[in-house]
Amino acid sequence: MSVYFDPDIKTIFAPYVQPMLAVSIATDEGTFSLDLSNYESVCQLSQRIKIAIEGYRPETPTAHRMPPGGPLPDESIAMYNEWLEAGMPEKKDALASDDLIV
Repeated sequence: MSVYFDPDIKTIFAPYVQPMLAVSIATDEGTFSLDLSNYESVCQLSQRIKIAIEGYRPETPTAHRMPPGGPLPDESIAMYNEWLEAGMPEKKDALASDDLIV
C-alpha cells in the first residue's frame, strides 16, 4: 500500500492542525510555523516531526507532548515513516499503478 500526504498523512494530523499552528520550529535554515495541513510545511519539518512523534514518552516528566494529548498510535507513526521512506509523495496520481487492474 502506498502512503500519500493527501489523504493519508493529512488525515493523521487533522486533529492537531489548530493547536500546532501556534508552534514555531527553529532550524538551521530559519524559524518556521508548523502547519500540519500544509504539504510544504510538513515536508520542510519532516525530520523534526519524526523526532517529536517517535520521541514522546508519557512517563518522562519533561516529555515534549507531540502531538497534544498524547502519542500517536503506533500504526500512524509507522504510516508516517513509510511516507518518509517513499520520498514524501503529495497526492496519488489519477493513474497510479496500484490502481490499475491487469
